[in-house]
Amino acid sequence: VKNIIILIFGWLLGLLAPAIVNAIRDQREANAVKTALRSELQESQYRLLLVVYRIESKFGTLDKDFFKWAQSFINEYKGINSKETLVKGLGQLLKLDNAEVVALDEYTKQQQKPNSGLELKKHSLPLLEANMLLLAKFNPILRGQLLEIKTHAGFMNEIVDDARYYFRLSFQSDISLENYKIANTNMINSYKTYVVQAKVIIRVIGEILSKNKFLK
Repeated sequence: VKNIIILIFGWLLGLLAPAIVNAIRDQREANAVKTALRSELQESQYRLLLVVYRIESKFGTLDKDFFKWAQSFINEYKGINSKETLVKGLGQLLKLDNAEVVALDEYTKQQQKPNSGLELKKHSLPLLEANMLLLAKFNPILRGQLLEIKTHAGFMNEIVDDARYYFRLSFQSDISLENYKIANTNMINSYKTYVVQAKVIIRVIGEILSKNKFLK
């Protein structure tokens, strides 16, 4: 009987061994990708913060709520770019009173080139895109958040196409004043919609990084 049990155990082990090896290999691969994804998301969040600032300073509103919002993410940034100047600058801006912030916002807009757009670039997450199949190895909450980021990045890139179209349209030599105003309004609305999508990505990345979900 003992020999039969040993034989059965050996047979089962032979059947399960490849699956166990594959599971270990997949987990190691998933962990390696998680580490790299963490860096990609950190830099993505940092870049988007700068783009949101550019858009808000030209077409939106710079106020203390915005500065506090930006500071909450910049303080947590641990990527390859230097953040000291930004941290110091935001700290100084938050010391201004409301009247000074309004004056700063107006001054910033006055320094902008009138009737001009912004050179928005499409946002890419190459590592995330290349490892979509591995998301099945991540916990469901993290997987859902990464898919949410990918979806909103896709929306942003569509908005970039729209903004470029309206920008080119506004500079057509034969465009009427009425159509120019429409094109310019649509262009500005595209930028503002971009900000909405970018803020979602920035927030979701912040949630992922703050809860160390890449370690689970």
